[in-house]
Amino acid sequence: MKMTLKNSKTLLTVSLTLLLCSMFGATFLYRALEKLAEESGEAKDRLLTFDSQLKDFKIFESFIANTENERKLVEESFVGREGLIKFIENIERVGGEGGVDVRVESANLAPGQKNSWPSFRLETSGNFSSVFRFPLLLENLPYEISFEEINITKSGDLKEPWNAVYAIKLLSYEF
Repeated sequence: MKMTLKNSKTLLTVSLTLLLCSMFGATFLYRALEKLAEESGEAKDRLLTFDSQLKDFKIFESFIANTENERKLVEESFVGREGLIKFIENIERVGGEGGVDVRVESANLAPGQKNSWPSFRLETSGNFSSVFRFPLLLENLPYEISFEEINITKSGDLKEPWNAVYAIKLLSYEF
């Protein structure tokens, strides 16, 4: 077959058209792949950020679980209105363990007064070392208290020769 000039021009035109179409197609594919790569990179960054946040959250959950006992101790050191009975029972228990008889003379809850802590007037009796050591035992309770008055006197009783009066405020009270 002889190729004629007309056929070669047509073939050249078709070839150039196909070449241009394939170049436009390749450019289009290149840009589409470039856009997909950019979106993939953004998705990867978001995934890494999410993974980091998830790890931080798991560390935080672990920290909360590991500090549960400490948190309970802190929560128990604050006394609300319903916990005052337990507070008084703890005072009496510590007195018994310390060798003194404890009697709560009065309790003032100061209702309605903001930042006015409950106050208690305690009377103890026992030997001198027990009466003298009682405030130290109270300070070791898991409550924040303040001693407003301490008055130790000698009584005439042979069994319990010393008396003391303590005025305390419960500072770890929840209003």
